[in-house]
Amino acid sequence: MGTKKSTNKYGMTRRQEKEAGKIFGKYVTKEKALTLAIATTLTCLMPALVGVRLWDSIPEIVETGLIGASGSDDSMPRAVLVFGIPGLMAVLNIICHGQLWLNQKAEKLAPQASRIVGRWGFPVLSSLFASGCTLSAAGVGLKVDFVAPCVLSLIFLLLGSHFFDCPKESKISFRLRVIERSPTVWSFTHRLAGICWMLAGLIILLFITLYGTLPAYSAVITVVLLALALPVGAYKAKSGT
Repeated sequence: MGTKKSTNKYGMTRRQEKEAGKIFGKYVTKEKALTLAIATTLTCLMPALVGVRLWDSIPEIVETGLIGASGSDDSMPRAVLVFGIPGLMAVLNIICHGQLWLNQKAEKLAPQASRIVGRWGFPVLSSLFASGCTLSAAGVGLKVDFVAPCVLSLIFLLLGSHFFDCPKESKISFRLRVIERSPTVWSFTHRLAGICWMLAGLIILLFITLYGTLPAYSAVITVVLLALALPVGAYKAKSGT
């Protein structure tokens, strides 16, 4: 007698559910999970570079504007602001990624909103909130010319995450015949593109935190990275590898 296959409320077997989950980004490979954990943790730590750059402009004791139990301002040392907040964000980010991976292994997927917040909440919070606190303490303030590149870098990281294991059913993908005709080339090209997009996002964030602006050569490096996947993928297709 055959064993009965378990189905969910949509009438799908566990295998079909997993395949559908891969298409919609519910299940991630170990390689992608590790890559995302590293990229987002680096993103969380980047704001510390803002504090290093503006160290002399930041008071030794930074007023937070929060009133403590004693009725006085709940201030913090400069080092806590510069290194402590980004470090805390990085630790919390690692914990979230680890928990999401453990949940996936146990086949107990968190809701989509929780997965998105768990993977991207702390990088976004650190890039904008931690950087903003440091810039405000230094008397510079969080301005559009800083926020815009930060948002752009986060978009590149998100696109890189999508391309890393982009399925053929995805609407956002490389629709070239030379790539589509081979599953190996499709996977190779999109994975390379995903890595390049994430590197581009990290490079933009690195330069904006180090210099407060984007030098011309950083734009050149970014464009080269973004344009790398297609020619390499086409070469792989022609070489038949």
